[in-house]
Amino acid sequence: MRQNEEKPFTPTWNTENIFQGTAWYYARYRPAYPDEVISLLRKKFSIDAGSRILDLGCGTGQISLQLAPYVSTIIAVDPQEEMLGEGVKAAAAGGVTNIAWLKGESGKLRKLAPWIGELNLTVIARAFHWMDREQTLADLFKITLPGGGVAIVADSSVFEESALPWKQAVVQTVKKWVGEERKAGTEGTFTHPPKPFETYLKESPFHNLEVAVINTARSWTVEQITGYMYSTSLASPPVLGVKKEPYEADLRGRLLEIEPSGRFTEPVTVKVMMIWKNQD
Repeated sequence: MRQNEEKPFTPTWNTENIFQGTAWYYARYRPAYPDEVISLLRKKFSIDAGSRILDLGCGTGQISLQLAPYVSTIIAVDPQEEMLGEGVKAAAAGGVTNIAWLKGESGKLRKLAPWIGELNLTVIARAFHWMDREQTLADLFKITLPGGGVAIVADSSVFEESALPWKQAVVQTVKKWVGEERKAGTEGTFTHPPKPFETYLKESPFHNLEVAVINTARSWTVEQITGYMYSTSLASPPVLGVKKEPYEADLRGRLLEIEPSGRFTEPVTVKVMMIWKNQD
C-alpha cells in the first residue's frame, strides 16, 4: 500500500468503454478553455514552435486544438476510438496537421513512451480524476525534459452541487433517472480521489507546484446543457438506455420552468496546477 493513501488505485470502470456513446456530444457540447489558460501555459512552460506536448486523456482534443498553433507537435492520447475519431475530424476541418492521435491510456504510459518521445509539457485537462495519479506522475517524470513539466487543468461542471437553481435541477433529474450512485459508464461507479490534486503533485518527483485560478463566466442553452450531460460518463445514452427520451423531456421541462428563455449563465473557476522537472 502506498504512503498516505488508504488503498491502491482500483477503478471499478472499464477504461475502454466508460465514455461509450459520448464522443459526438463531447466534441460539440464540451466548452472550450478560456484563452487565458492557453496564454498561461505558453508563458509558464516557455512553449514555442519547437515544443512537444502530450495531451493525456485528450477526449476529442479540445485543448490540443487550442494549443496546436503554438507548438511543433502534440501527441493526443485517449483510450476511446470514438473520441480520437472526433478529434481527427475537428483537426481536419480546422486545417490542423501537427496533432498525432494515439489510442492509449495513462496506465500504459511506459509502453507508449517510445511513440510519445520526450516532452516539454504534459497537459491533463478534465481527466486527472480518472487516472492512477501517483503512477501517472511518476511515469511522466521519466519522459519529461528538464525544465518541462505537467499542467493539470480542472474547471466547473454542469453536474455539481450549486446554489444555482438550474444546476440543482440537472443534478436532481440525473439522480432521478439513473440513481443516487454516480455512474462511470455502464459497468462502474465513480468516487472522488481521496486527496486534493495538489497533494498528488506535491508528492510526485516533480517540483515547484504553482496554482493559477482563472475566473470567468459561461453561458448555456437548454440544448447545450442536455448535450453536455450526454457527453458525460454518468448520463450518457448507453447509461440511460430506454430512459433517454423521458429523461431528456424531464430535464428540458425542469430547466424551462426555471428559466422560460432557455438561457442560463454560471460563474466558472478554472484551476491550472503546474509542476516542473528541474534543470539538470
